[in-house]
Amino acid sequence: MEKTIVALNQYLADLNIYYRKVQNYHWNVVGQGFFTVHAKLEEIYDAVNEKIDVIAERILSIGGRPYGTSKKYLEITKIVEANDEDITVKEALKHLISDTEYLLNSVRVLKEITDEEKDYGTSAELDSHILEYEKLLWTMKAYIK
Repeated sequence: MEKTIVALNQYLADLNIYYRKVQNYHWNVVGQGFFTVHAKLEEIYDAVNEKIDVIAERILSIGGRPYGTSKKYLEITKIVEANDEDITVKEALKHLISDTEYLLNSVRVLKEITDEEKDYGTSAELDSHILEYEKLLWTMKAYIK
């Protein structure tokens, strides 16, 4: 389970920084489509927050220790933090599309690792993450088209 635990902690770090980024955009998004996107961003970060808890508890349930500090998350995440400034709807969604594509690819690789290590519980949990990211990507891309 060691590879799974390492990969889950990477995903946990990425989720935490993604959560903060989405929330930052929720606060700072401006322009046409504000009302729709502002509400959607809150929905997204609430869903991410649930994933954070599920992943941390999954790490514990397979004998690992979840990372729990922003310092550690920032050391290993592949997601770039957002700036504290106005951002247009289109720019925010472009950044989030890129980050969500990264998360989707990471979860697909993570699923392969969990299957290799016969951690079918984690593998099953990741199926819903994949489905959610695929739908989120479709909707964000459709919005900015």
